[in-house]
Amino acid sequence: MKTKKQPAQLAWAPNPTREIRVTTIGDRRALLENHTGLLEYSPECVRVRCRRGAACVCGQGLALREVRKDALIVTGLIEKVELEHDSSAG
Repeated sequence: MKTKKQPAQLAWAPNPTREIRVTTIGDRRALLENHTGLLEYSPECVRVRCRRGAACVCGQGLALREVRKDALIVTGLIEKVELEHDSSAG
C-alpha cells in the first residue's frame, strides 16, 4: 500500500529553544507544551508560565485533563488563548 507523503509546510516546525506551543482542537481542547509551571487554575482560566512570559487559556468549565512535567491538556469551552510577553525575559 502506498503512503502519502506529508507536505513540508504541514510538518511541525523544529522547536530547539523549547518555546511554548499551544495546539487547539476546535473549541473544546488545548494542548500546551513546553510550559514551566502552572500559575493559575480556575474554571475560567488556566495560566502557565513559559520561557518568555505566560500563556492563558480562557473559557468556561475548564479542567485539566492531563498534566505532565512540560505539557498539559485543558478541556472545556475554550473562548481564547492569550500569550503574555515578559519584556525582561528577553
